[in-house]
Amino acid sequence: MSLPCFIGKFSDGYLIIDGQEYHHAINVKRLKINDKIEVNDLNGNYFVATINKIEKKYLTAVINNKVKKNIPKASIVLYQCLPNKLSKIDELIEPISQLNTTIFIPTISQYCALKPKDIESKIAKWEKIAIQSIKQCKRLFPVNIDKPQYLFNINPQEQIKIVFYENEKSMTLKNLEIKKFDSIAILIGPEGGLSEKEIIYLQKKGFKTLSLATNILKTEVATITALSQIELMLR
Repeated sequence: MSLPCFIGKFSDGYLIIDGQEYHHAINVKRLKINDKIEVNDLNGNYFVATINKIEKKYLTAVINNKVKKNIPKASIVLYQCLPNKLSKIDELIEPISQLNTTIFIPTISQYCALKPKDIESKIAKWEKIAIQSIKQCKRLFPVNIDKPQYLFNINPQEQIKIVFYENEKSMTLKNLEIKKFDSIAILIGPEGGLSEKEIIYLQKKGFKTLSLATNILKTEVATITALSQIELMLR
């Protein structure tokens, strides 16, 4: 059985859990002195520790050992064209965390009715979900959620750039040597797909159009499918 994981900080030789993490540890998990926990300090360190003191607003833990974590082989930047119902993105943050997305960029495509201010109001919630997600999947760092961008303004600098396009019939991820690249940009279209004008713009920016599946996928399904395939090919 895996140990409960918390976000904490290292100070004066101890790991400290406070705030909402403390509330979750004491009032939800009902942890006690001598219970073992895992602690991520968000600085690239992941520990197994034993609780040695519980105060009214914080607890401390003694480090037992530092856990070596695998570092993803490539940085993955996800340009996610947004559905008009932003609650769908709430549900997408956790799976993209599990699939090693490095940066999430909310992208406003041609037929999207949303404005940047609509999206920016959701970023704090998405960041909170991203933090909680890393405790479940036990990766070192949360997804970095960037400010929204218009599709026609993006200019990715990653080594390989991919857009999954329903009208592409022959080229797939199998045609690319993904393992050669340290940085990958992926663009997933919105509900209803991308316009021909958008595809031409992306191709001029160096994006390769690839087929993802035999059927037309919902945007959230396409995102998870694409990241899953890339995760498998990077191993």
